[in-house]
Amino acid sequence: MASSSGDTGTSEHMRDIAMLRRQLSSSSPSTPGAFASFASSPLLSPSTRQQYTDAPVILDIGARGIRAGIAGLERPVCELPIGPDPRGRIKTRELWDLDMRNTKMEDVRDILQAILRDVYYKYLLLDGKSRKVVILENPMMTLQLKKAIAFVLFNYFQSISVTYMLSPVCSMLAAGARTALVVDMGWHETTVTPIYDYKPLLSAVKSTLRAGKRLHDLVSGALKEFTDVLPSFDEVEEFIARAMYCTRIDTITSSTSQQAFAITLSGSTYYVPSSEMRYSPLVQCFIQRAEDNADDIDFFPIPDLIVSCLSGLGVDTRASMLSRIIFVGGCSNIPGLRLRILEEVRNCLVYDSDSGHSIELQKNFRPWTMGDRSRIKSITSMGAWSGASLYISRERDYILSGGGGGAGPRAIRRIRVETASGISHTTSSSFRILGEVERDKFLQDEIYADNIFDWTVPTKYA
Repeated sequence: MASSSGDTGTSEHMRDIAMLRRQLSSSSPSTPGAFASFASSPLLSPSTRQQYTDAPVILDIGARGIRAGIAGLERPVCELPIGPDPRGRIKTRELWDLDMRNTKMEDVRDILQAILRDVYYKYLLLDGKSRKVVILENPMMTLQLKKAIAFVLFNYFQSISVTYMLSPVCSMLAAGARTALVVDMGWHETTVTPIYDYKPLLSAVKSTLRAGKRLHDLVSGALKEFTDVLPSFDEVEEFIARAMYCTRIDTITSSTSQQAFAITLSGSTYYVPSSEMRYSPLVQCFIQRAEDNADDIDFFPIPDLIVSCLSGLGVDTRASMLSRIIFVGGCSNIPGLRLRILEEVRNCLVYDSDSGHSIELQKNFRPWTMGDRSRIKSITSMGAWSGASLYISRERDYILSGGGGGAGPRAIRRIRVETASGISHTTSSSFRILGEVERDKFLQDEIYADNIFDWTVPTKYA
């Protein structure tokens, strides 16, 4: 009888999470490409700001845009893309380049100052002097960028402190899990991060250059080839968001691939081959193996990268992650892409010397079992920003801004209790998912500023 009651509670909890996710997905943009500029006006009401007078500001800073909001809310207040603005403050579409030798830190600081000024004074309507700031960072983010972010927040906005949190861990928390494999399909890189019992296994992190920028270049070249017109940056992003999809293996027939597809971009209508424009660039970018870079791990297809990451883990650790693969990032929103990647991963586990899906890279790793293939599944996350808000506000009451109906505050509070009960021990254990930098020390101690928090150094988070 007790077990029946427990099953009922679990099912109700899962239904609440499902309703919350549907509400979040319907209230925020889900474009596969760049960030979409928007503001959630209900979150800017005076009563909301008064209720969160001492809550930290959470910033999710990516190469193509910034998500910002107040800790305790279920989603960001605004998402601002990086791109040329009418006032001429920003002239680029990327905050940084993958090759940091081509990135000027002065330009990075100027762009951050311009965007964060809008975030604080136009959307959040807050004074930065009285707020702490939480930065969500990818494990591959360089110390130069982290120092530039801290420099802008401390010098221009007078923030009290800057706390760094790992984005993959926050994405896992927003999925209600404590162990997962997080695949972040970003702009410059796709990163695979294994997390076991809330602890990221940083030595096993893998990355590849097959990401959003590579897809953008492939689509731009294909549009130019079939239309004889050089598309603009915005037109390519619009095509990716509106037209592209991914299918299962061998479901594209010859008749389907020859069909013409019409799409209107910036007032002009273009006719392009359906398969070669809407499907093939995705396979070429994320799934297909390149013969010229077959042995270069920086160009590994995403399915091979996932298998390579899992193969380097222990059998027990790997078994707990197989059914908890989380896809995040803009490109992961392309319809059908997640399912196709999981299908390719399952095929990689069937060794066949004559097949193009043979897993030769596993020969020197720990063996797989026959049951591993059937356990490979993905789970849905509400995003890194929501996970960070959940963690920081685990002792506060949550609110929903979407009016009546939906999951309601009770569901938010239940998710908080059940998740926080598992993560509360991390603050007192040997591992911390927080790395705080104080303003006074940063400005006064040059050595301290040059050695900002680094997750790759064990002594920094031990």
